[in-house]
Amino acid sequence: MTTQPSGWGEQPGPPVREISRRGFLRRAVGVGVGLLTLQFLGGTILFLWPNIKGGLGDPNLALGTAADIAGQQPEWVRGLPFIYNKARLFVVNVPAAKARVDGTGEEFDDPGDEIVALYRKCPHLGCNVPQLCDRSMWFECLCHGSKYTVLGEKRAGPAPRGMDRFAHRIEEGVYIVDTSVRIDGPPIGTETFDNRRNEDIPHCAG
Repeated sequence: MTTQPSGWGEQPGPPVREISRRGFLRRAVGVGVGLLTLQFLGGTILFLWPNIKGGLGDPNLALGTAADIAGQQPEWVRGLPFIYNKARLFVVNVPAAKARVDGTGEEFDDPGDEIVALYRKCPHLGCNVPQLCDRSMWFECLCHGSKYTVLGEKRAGPAPRGMDRFAHRIEEGVYIVDTSVRIDGPPIGTETFDNRRNEDIPHCAG
């Protein structure tokens, strides 16, 4: 009597190297869950550690030298604030801005450390503050009428304080602004420059 070797003949289950329908579904579900998990982890990492560069939230936002800024906006040396839209900034050449308000027409090609980086978001309800009004030489929010001097000090309207700002430094002649930390604007009543009264000058906003 001969004994049939184990594994010979018809075997139960799916053929070798073939996958059952149930096995295929299990693998498909596993792959899907794996992909969703990776997407979730990737989104979480990007949210917690965003790669912010060149815009709002960048602690080392390089604006260039004074000559670079003047090259982009020639009126900056005559006191018109430079708008940097990616970070919603007004970069104010302080001595030139004061000269513009005073009407002396004096130009300042390089103000050195005398700049102010103002946040264009109105501290009242967050509207985007437009460029300096050419009538009043103030920043005037068109949403609710808050008004600020060229240095961001509040003069009128419902805003609770002056315009918020960001710290800056100069490295090898390049202006670096830390837009990762917003500094509250000066409190109401601050008057370091431009004490004209709201009712005495024409405006762009009502």
